[in-house]
Amino acid sequence: MYKKPLLFQKANLLLAVAYSLPVVLLFWFVTTFSVNVPFGDDWALVTFFDKIHGGTANFRDFFSQHNEHRIFFPRIIFAILAFFSKWNLKLETYFSFLLALVNFVILYKVAKASFNESDRVSFHLFNITTSIVNFSLIQYENWLWGFQIAWLLINTCLVLAVFILTVPKNLLPNLRLSLASLCCFIASFSLAHGLLSWLALLPSVYMLEGRTKQKKIRILLWMGLFVFCVGIYSIGYEKPSHHPNIFFILQQPLITSEYFFTIIGFSFGKNILYPIITGLIIFLLFSFFNVFWLKNYQSVFFKKAAPWLSLGWFAILFASITTVGRSGFGVEQATSSRYVTVSILLVISCLQLCRLWILYKWQDAEKNTYIFSGFCLGFLICIFVFSSQGSIIEGQNSFLQRKTGQNCLEIINFIDTSITNSPNNCLNFIFPDQFMIRKLSTVLQKLEFRNFPQNITFITKADKNHGYIDVPSTTQQPLNIHRNETLKLSGWAILPERQEQPPITLLSYGNNQSFFATGLVNSNRPDVATALNSSLYNTSGWEANISLKSIPVGETVIKAWVYDRKGQQFIQLNGEPKIKVLE
Repeated sequence: MYKKPLLFQKANLLLAVAYSLPVVLLFWFVTTFSVNVPFGDDWALVTFFDKIHGGTANFRDFFSQHNEHRIFFPRIIFAILAFFSKWNLKLETYFSFLLALVNFVILYKVAKASFNESDRVSFHLFNITTSIVNFSLIQYENWLWGFQIAWLLINTCLVLAVFILTVPKNLLPNLRLSLASLCCFIASFSLAHGLLSWLALLPSVYMLEGRTKQKKIRILLWMGLFVFCVGIYSIGYEKPSHHPNIFFILQQPLITSEYFFTIIGFSFGKNILYPIITGLIIFLLFSFFNVFWLKNYQSVFFKKAAPWLSLGWFAILFASITTVGRSGFGVEQATSSRYVTVSILLVISCLQLCRLWILYKWQDAEKNTYIFSGFCLGFLICIFVFSSQGSIIEGQNSFLQRKTGQNCLEIINFIDTSITNSPNNCLNFIFPDQFMIRKLSTVLQKLEFRNFPQNITFITKADKNHGYIDVPSTTQQPLNIHRNETLKLSGWAILPERQEQPPITLLSYGNNQSFFATGLVNSNRPDVATALNSSLYNTSGWEANISLKSIPVGETVIKAWVYDRKGQQFIQLNGEPKIKVLE
């Protein structure tokens, strides 16, 4: 008597765990590897924030072009989050995570609208797989970079529009059409590919209740709104000069085809199958469902498949338009992690269409059908889990680089301006134009978004050992080296008070209290970890190949330092190798 309720509770608990695991993994990933530092395109927002702060911002500032994009609505989000949090960029990554969570909830509700009691097993199998795909770490670039909010925002607008058009039957069709068009309008002015949402939603618009004449009028009205948005978008539009010629697709059709299928297939990563092969398989599968949909006009499958076709067509249209605009950069560019956020919609579309197809073809599905489905989905899940391992490594690398940039940015007033264009400049980790960073850092200081200390104490003799310069060794005789040569330095560095490793070492010469080069702290030093009895120092090694062009001719000493952020002090490492710079 009590066994069934108990089994039911256990089954629900297992389902909750299965659905939650991808969410928990992604939250851990974002929390662990995101860094509160402006990176790349983030710097383009600084003058925009300054205008808002000064009360001079106008519509043009929100609407202005960023590369080929109109990021009107993302700029609104950026401004709200920035002034609320003093531009804590981790908050932007959490906002993207929240959008992904909303996306899955909506997708689940769309799937639930076609739920059949006899479909319970496959329903959860396919939707758990959808959850794993939706929260896939392969999208690491968008998860760890707050500026990429727009990619998730467009997905949210699309799936919300699909939901509005297909699920709430109690609302009048014209009201649903209006709400869906609002979603598409927001998507259109978030990134350029948001305009494609109008075209992708045509199957869902057509499936709204009504007579044939009403359907035709709605389609014409819908296309009119699309043309209207394109017209607004094109006002003052200028093609970015650094983008390749769009006629490249005619000149190199083979590369173009490879690029297109790579965008689609990279949603599975590249560690198991070549993205081109995976993309071709997914494309053929989606094409099969489209043909099947058209052949079974007025069937149950025809009605239920429309929302998933819209998602799939959005991804196909995105891959097509991106191929036209970007294939000239080469096939490798198609493996950009940010594109996966759109291409996974095609995978989700195929998953849900497959579920509906099984339900339509075998309404009384046998146990073997579920076993086969479970095997296939298990294989897909393994691919995504395996690919996530590589994404975690990418996340670690991103964290290390941006953490280095964060430390470097904070002490920008102590970075020697003579090495602005040097590859040894640690500011390169967050933006290539050092003059621009220096200029915009003063704006950030004025807005109180960041603090750049002017007075930091230099500690030449600390109570605890913070590390060494091992190579070159400290000797009485200086090492003779010409200015056009490079000098290799290496050693190890720690912050014993914090029980952690600093991300960088800072190099100075003579008695200068500014730094002409940096070394990344990430090399294996098991000897240090053993000697100090702490595994935290396993990768405390550092090295730097430095140019001597910014050092004057003559004899001097090289000093290495670590920056203690909490103590607001530079602490010198042991060892002062002497060098003699020769012309």
